[in-house]
Amino acid sequence: MPEIPETILSHSAVFSKGSLAMAPLSKALSVFMLMGITYAFNYDQPYRGQYHFSPQKNWMNDPNGLLYHNGTYHLFFQYNPGGIEWGNISWGHAISEDLTHWEEKPVALLARGFGSDVTEMYFSGSAVADVNNTSGFGKDGKTPLVAMYTSYYPVAQTLPSGQTVQEDQQSQSIAYSLDDGLTWTTYDAANPVIPNPPSPYEAEYQNFRDPFVFWHDESQKWVVVTSIAELHKLAIYTSDNLKDWKLVSEFGPYNAQGGVWECPGLVKLPLDSGNSTKWVITSGLNPGGPPGTVGSGTQYFVGEFDGTTFTPDADTVYPGNSTANWMDWGPDFYAAAGYNGLSLNDHVHIGWMNNWQYGANIPTYPWRSAMAIPRHMALKTIGSKATLVQQPQEAWSSISNKRPIYSRTFKTLSEGSTNTTTTGETFKVDLSFSAKSKASTFAIALRASANFTEQTLVGYDFAKQQIFLDRTHSGDVSFDETFASVYHGPLTPDSTGVVKLSIFVDRSSVEVFGGQGETTLTAQIFPSSDAVHARLASTGGTTEDVRADIYKIASTWN
Repeated sequence: MPEIPETILSHSAVFSKGSLAMAPLSKALSVFMLMGITYAFNYDQPYRGQYHFSPQKNWMNDPNGLLYHNGTYHLFFQYNPGGIEWGNISWGHAISEDLTHWEEKPVALLARGFGSDVTEMYFSGSAVADVNNTSGFGKDGKTPLVAMYTSYYPVAQTLPSGQTVQEDQQSQSIAYSLDDGLTWTTYDAANPVIPNPPSPYEAEYQNFRDPFVFWHDESQKWVVVTSIAELHKLAIYTSDNLKDWKLVSEFGPYNAQGGVWECPGLVKLPLDSGNSTKWVITSGLNPGGPPGTVGSGTQYFVGEFDGTTFTPDADTVYPGNSTANWMDWGPDFYAAAGYNGLSLNDHVHIGWMNNWQYGANIPTYPWRSAMAIPRHMALKTIGSKATLVQQPQEAWSSISNKRPIYSRTFKTLSEGSTNTTTTGETFKVDLSFSAKSKASTFAIALRASANFTEQTLVGYDFAKQQIFLDRTHSGDVSFDETFASVYHGPLTPDSTGVVKLSIFVDRSSVEVFGGQGETTLTAQIFPSSDAVHARLASTGGTTEDVRADIYKIASTWN
């Protein structure tokens, strides 16, 4: 390790020169990162996604505080500045101008007491630009950015505001920034601004979290939706100033209730690309994800919101909670959060591409977890029902060639396997075929070894009308007994009888967008670096009118 410059030591507010000089290398490097020191970093490790955001090092989970402001996309995230496992939860920070090329910034909200005894962690939340300075935090004409988050208190204490909290209490607090999100000031004079769950749920103080705040233009008020996690309820509050909050309604429980509800969202989306709109609630569920998965998942509800109450459409809730509307049918899309600051037609969500079942054990180093591809969200009427549709939202022209490395059409693809080309580790596949094919299944084998003993299969079951993703032989599956599994999601052919799949493959992930984006399926994989082969496979008969195009995708880190 090179000698730490005196100038760096003199600016450390946490460590003295003596303690830092004797600290382990990992702690010293953490100080560099927390202080925002820029140094060359190599994003070329095995399994490091090349067009998915991941932190340089350490543990990451939920996306937080997604905000588009002054031409910049802010991505905050749950982060451990001290290690590769969950703990010391703080808000990491990255920025982008195109949702594709990300620059990691200094930690935005550092766990209070980090480096000694942590007394407050900063759990998930959201952020807004308070353009009218309703909070009064703005100074000298600067627009305050306001973050609302869950304060987790590991010990009982009396806070600077004079409020007392219990051990393991979760409460809602705020912080503000006057330099476009680079540094933040917690509102210690009055935090937490929502200290306890609403009556009669006061006993749920250990599971009251994840505020999503936004400006409701029609009522000219701020709205926040929070989770009363173990009761499968959401509490909705309103405010004039982001400081003083009034409970106005509850929502739930409905549909999937296999685990706790958390990381809720509430957003207005266009319907059928026209002038009509509906509102959508998203909610994480852990455990109890989509059928066939183990661990976490994300469901959604479509309905109306009048500024105080969300009323779900009749066809978005199910008798006996028999099923749910899944935002993604795979195992690795959770805690999805939406951007504030975008127009109605430009709404974007980002999900955590991991699963609480095995997230702490995936074989990556020196970081753990990545974000899924950002997704543009809208509603379309499919089968007479308002349905969430999602499309991958990155600056594809900057990282993907217009000319495919492989392009073939087959009027009839015979039963058996048909080799395509070597693909590299990062690529996109566009696949279409007739739903009237005689085959029982049609698939493409991806990230495969030369002899195809290692492979990930993405395909379609014609009889069941389902997409499937099979990662049972996808590479390293040893770290969790549930990882080697097959996942399914429903997909009806389009009006012309064609099935369309767009498949995005990175070094350790596969994301499938089916049809118009009404069905998505996200899964991590950990293949060998030389598993770069692909082939088409028609099983049980022929597949008709096949078109396959494969495009290289370049690294965004270069």
